[in-house]
Amino acid sequence: VADYGIWERGDKGNNGAPERNASSIGLVKAALEASSGLDPFGPHGDGRHTLWVPPDAVLRLRRALEALLPRESASKEVDSGCLAVIGYPSWGVEGEELRARTQASIHRELGGRYGYSRFRRDGHQTVVEDSTRLHYEPEELACFEGIECQWPLFLAFELVTACMEERWQQAEDLDQRLQQLAVQRGEDLLLPELYRVPASAVAAERQTPGSQPREPNDNVPLLWSQSLWLLGQLLIGRWITPQELDPCGRRLPRRPGCQRVRLALVPGDAAVAAGLSREGLPIVTPGDGDVGIESSHRLAQALALLGRCESLGLSGPPEGATATLAVARLYRCGEQLTAFLPPVLEESTFYLADDPEQLADALLGELRLLQRHWLADGEPLLLVPIAAAPFARRREQVLELARTLASGSFGGVEVQLGTLANHISAAACEAVALPALPPAVPLPAVPLQLAQASGHRSLTVDREQELELESTTPLDLAAQLWGSTSLREQAELLEQLQLRLGASAQLQAPDQALPVPVTQMVEAVYRRSLEAGDWEPVRRCAGLLGLVHPHLEDALDDLLARNRQLVVGRNYTSRSRISEPLDSAAIAQRMRQFSGEDSRETILQQELLLALEGLARQRPALLQGTLTFQLGQLLLLLTSELATERKLGSAEAFEALCALPPHGIFRRVGVVLADLTRARAALQRCEQLHLRGKALWQAPAPVAEKPTGGCWLQHRVRRGALQWVPRNFYPGVWGLLQHCRGLLIGDKLERRNRLDSALLAEKTPDEQNFAVLVEHLLSKIEAPEYRQLSIEALLSLMAFFEANPDVCFDDHIALDV
Repeated sequence: VADYGIWERGDKGNNGAPERNASSIGLVKAALEASSGLDPFGPHGDGRHTLWVPPDAVLRLRRALEALLPRESASKEVDSGCLAVIGYPSWGVEGEELRARTQASIHRELGGRYGYSRFRRDGHQTVVEDSTRLHYEPEELACFEGIECQWPLFLAFELVTACMEERWQQAEDLDQRLQQLAVQRGEDLLLPELYRVPASAVAAERQTPGSQPREPNDNVPLLWSQSLWLLGQLLIGRWITPQELDPCGRRLPRRPGCQRVRLALVPGDAAVAAGLSREGLPIVTPGDGDVGIESSHRLAQALALLGRCESLGLSGPPEGATATLAVARLYRCGEQLTAFLPPVLEESTFYLADDPEQLADALLGELRLLQRHWLADGEPLLLVPIAAAPFARRREQVLELARTLASGSFGGVEVQLGTLANHISAAACEAVALPALPPAVPLPAVPLQLAQASGHRSLTVDREQELELESTTPLDLAAQLWGSTSLREQAELLEQLQLRLGASAQLQAPDQALPVPVTQMVEAVYRRSLEAGDWEPVRRCAGLLGLVHPHLEDALDDLLARNRQLVVGRNYTSRSRISEPLDSAAIAQRMRQFSGEDSRETILQQELLLALEGLARQRPALLQGTLTFQLGQLLLLLTSELATERKLGSAEAFEALCALPPHGIFRRVGVVLADLTRARAALQRCEQLHLRGKALWQAPAPVAEKPTGGCWLQHRVRRGALQWVPRNFYPGVWGLLQHCRGLLIGDKLERRNRLDSALLAEKTPDEQNFAVLVEHLLSKIEAPEYRQLSIEALLSLMAFFEANPDVCFDDHIALDV
């Protein structure tokens, strides 16, 4: 829903552009909190029909509000409409410090003798406003500076707030001010809509703000102001009480959070259960406390059924990802008491939970979230799933995490580890009853036709380029796949097969009667890679499977609420920039659209977005000074850091980055953000070329002719589409390899785009196979104008080395920016 703010105008230029407004968010948050548990039938209801508000929806609004205030929006640094957020009627801000800071900002920036301006440079009803237009031109906003109209309305808001909070002396003072501002109409004192600077006093008011008398407009009374003033007078006269006006107790101080979080370990299989029990650790067992255990996806299914009513035409809430505040409580589903696994910690959601250290980081983040934001009767109960694969692979680390939880404190958060039977009496239990869940459908068994892995060998660059050129048939690829004993090689071969045959293709496995879908084999390699802890094929297979982390949209929402923008891919364009909320699938699709050809890049960008959101919660100071986060550039920074650290080229560094465990990515993001200057210097060093020999820098221009019609863009689009190259171009590229370690044509992080100087020993300058290889790399560049620019860059290098035959570079030369 587009948000145009309390004044229904969006951007202060009134040009129709919606913004995120603190006034809107605060009032919606308060309305949701006040209506939670409401029986729409009132005293005639039987309690079976109540409004249920997802607690995570309120949390998102709270975060958004805290990130915005004391600002109103991106274009309005302060707005008097926020008085309705920090006081009557919503009291939507829990933190007293933020409330006081917002109030002080409004008083300082907008206060005057006649009330408050709505916001700075508000031209509404000023004498210099052109009332024939609904919008303002950007350059005319400065004309309204210092002469904005002042509204008694906001004094009336402050009057009611003071009365409700029983600050009676301040309420009397505000009532006196309103009486002085009221206009006599017969026997009545009526409040005008606003006071404005008359045309004759505009220049003097601009020169000395607040020096000139103002005049009321003709809208007398403004019923909004008059009714609030009357309400305040009724409160002052004790004709009504604050409790009667605020039966929900919105005005009363309330502090979200909890002192302790209850935890229960949920073993992934019998071996994990036995290992934990041998350490004396309490675990969840079948029938524990007569509480069922279900995945977060099942809770999402149940909530989607909640509120569905075909006779009323109600579809119920959309089925989406659930979050921590929703799962940290017990539910009654039919006759069964049920607890749900947190989606952030579930192995089936995404591969991050298979990294024990990332699991610990994620768990600590969830505990801190509950410690700060919990608002419910009873204590939060969080299930901690312990999957079989990470337990078998990193047993001691998992046990150490469990022992720490059993100690009663984890990362400064008080916890209590126990069985569900121990927790039932004190844990929060949701009052609303969920519909009974349908039986869970077990996942189909993943076929095991591929040989078990016994190494980490990847395909060589030469071999990958050979496969890309389709010199090997799908049958040969399949034969190589059946015989491969390397997870990385299997993943790369499956990638080639999926690219050639499509995601729905099937292969006939040896000694099998029925063909096997390629996607099922990708799933098998994905599972085996998780068991082995080999993160490079995990990410490649995750990309091939199109896995999407369900909390991408929450991460984006959190960054947007902090007035940050996101750019996916490596190039800044209007389409790659995300400044509005999107669902997780749409975010992942945008990442795929603007990333390189390697599917792992999209998966890594998902991890980077989640890391940014986690750091925004845990270490918000790291985000200061950056308004737009470019995931592609952040990926390049991480790659260059690794290249410098391990003395690798950019393509090899990217491969090493893909092989890091998830917690390694997360922590490197924190290191880079903590010292951006050093990280950018590392990127610059990684991009620098190291020269041997004395260079003559005045080389002849390789492109002498002028384009037809004088337009270089059209010229390059035309040439690039035809992929025209001059005579002796390919021998010239072969000659370039004599002056460097190799060339990277196209995406510089893709190692298959590399021509190594070792080719000089294998191929000759006029060899057709060499020309086909170069043409193939150029053809992979999608934009024809960029392809032509790459050809021109190669021609420029040829001209340079022709003028400098003794110069060599001790690096790979990358054409990609």
